[in-house]
Amino acid sequence: MGKSVYTINANSPSINGSTEKKAGSLIQDDGASPEAGTFRTVLPQILASTAKNFLLLDLGMAVAIPTIVIPALRGLKNRAPDEFLHFTPVQASWFGSVAYICQPIGSVLSGIVLEPLGRKRSMILVNIPHIVAWMTLYFAGSLEEMYIAAVLLGMGVGFMEAPIVTYVGEICQPSIRGILTSCAGVAVMLGFFVVFLLGTFTTWRITALVCMSIPLATMIAICFVPETPMWLLSKGRKEDAQKSLQWLRGWVSPKAVEKEFQQMQRYNENAAKCTPCQKVGAISCDHPPPTEWMKFKELLRKRNLRPFVLVMLMFIFGQLSGLTGMRPYLVQIFQAYEVPLDANWATVSTGLLGLLANIVCMMSIKFVGKRRLAICSLTMTSISCLSLAVYAYNVFPEGRSSNDLHTVTVSSNGLSYIPMCLFFLLAFASSVGILPVPWILLSEVFPFKYRSLACGITAALNYTMTFVTTKTYFNLESAFSLPGVILFYGICGCIGVIFIYFFLPETEKRTLEDIEIYFSDNKRKLTDIHITRYNHSAGISSLGAKEKQGVENSAYAENEK
Repeated sequence: MGKSVYTINANSPSINGSTEKKAGSLIQDDGASPEAGTFRTVLPQILASTAKNFLLLDLGMAVAIPTIVIPALRGLKNRAPDEFLHFTPVQASWFGSVAYICQPIGSVLSGIVLEPLGRKRSMILVNIPHIVAWMTLYFAGSLEEMYIAAVLLGMGVGFMEAPIVTYVGEICQPSIRGILTSCAGVAVMLGFFVVFLLGTFTTWRITALVCMSIPLATMIAICFVPETPMWLLSKGRKEDAQKSLQWLRGWVSPKAVEKEFQQMQRYNENAAKCTPCQKVGAISCDHPPPTEWMKFKELLRKRNLRPFVLVMLMFIFGQLSGLTGMRPYLVQIFQAYEVPLDANWATVSTGLLGLLANIVCMMSIKFVGKRRLAICSLTMTSISCLSLAVYAYNVFPEGRSSNDLHTVTVSSNGLSYIPMCLFFLLAFASSVGILPVPWILLSEVFPFKYRSLACGITAALNYTMTFVTTKTYFNLESAFSLPGVILFYGICGCIGVIFIYFFLPETEKRTLEDIEIYFSDNKRKLTDIHITRYNHSAGISSLGAKEKQGVENSAYAENEK
């Protein structure tokens, strides 16, 4: 590889300079041929990301399980003859949302224990509560046990977020970081699809038993991938860090990764300094390491607060785009809209479309960029929700609710196909951009020193918002009717499109250093959404000496082609 993301100032070489080599190549010091080709360089990063993605497959299953449990225990769909448990509407709303309120606990804990334990150990240990949860769900004999299982699933999901996000961000080269990070969404949606599909063939108890095999396989898979070089360096384990980097860059010799490893070391040394020493450019820092409280206060600085607010608002608009709040009740909602397809199979279709959308996101993000994907995605979700609301206001009889049992009758004029197509568009549009993009940004926008804690806190607040969204769906529908709550989601989506257009910068094809420099500029306007790609060897931007200021989206788009 020519140069690395891990440079520490604007005067050092970077991957984005005029000497930038082809992505994936490991260049020898003497200019000889690369020791490893592109495929061999990328392959170990793919393998490491795939092992991590087993966790996300389990995460998707954990989030999807209420969708098949609630209609069964409400007696609305696929209730087993020997099933003795039963949910009231209020109990169902708690079961569908209680996991989300427990996820913040796991997220905050993960941000605290991630540094001492490391990314790899954390990703192994997080499987234990999920194994217990799936077993508890399978043998559940009371509603209390159902809630306990949901709580364990929620805490496990929250705990796994920080190690997952930081791991993939620290092992990948900038040229493929966006693609491999977006694979996370594919794994999550595959988990949704598998649970929805199993829910059509078997009971929710058998589904829970099948799901238990995933965390067991995950623990085995993660044992075969290395710890991140950055974490190893932060613990003073230079030899292990170099071996990890050799593994991740194609099982190459130390010489092949020498330059990148040296730059990693410089970045790590700079990151270990306190903020005052970084500002004055001190060669060394003798101050004691910051406590967790000091790290938390550091997050309140503008350079950390701005990316935090940006990502948090992206999460909020993703939650309010419609699908998240409705997901635990999709079967009932499909029945209320009388879609001309079995409600369970319609739910399976949304899972499949979400999976395909994440694959599209993974394949296109390098060329389209996160910003355009988010704008297009949220625009389509807004149109879908607004159209579903208009349809319901004009077709539904007064007082129709998704909590009642409905008999599907296909309209002779084919009107029932309209909401089905709109729901499918909503499922695809949500998963192609507005849901996965904030998670990708989370792995990029925070400085290394505070990344673990910042990711944990941000994920915790996101899950708190998810709990509010899912728990209040029942209340919003009771207060504003089914079309009213969907109209609310559509309006929130329109506001989100405006926010993204004016305030979201493009981080694709930018190094972590370039992104950190961008957010460290306290004088920068909020509407200046251009992240400069530095030619560090020349000390100027590779896009030109003059930076663009303000919004000027047309010029921005033209320069990104």
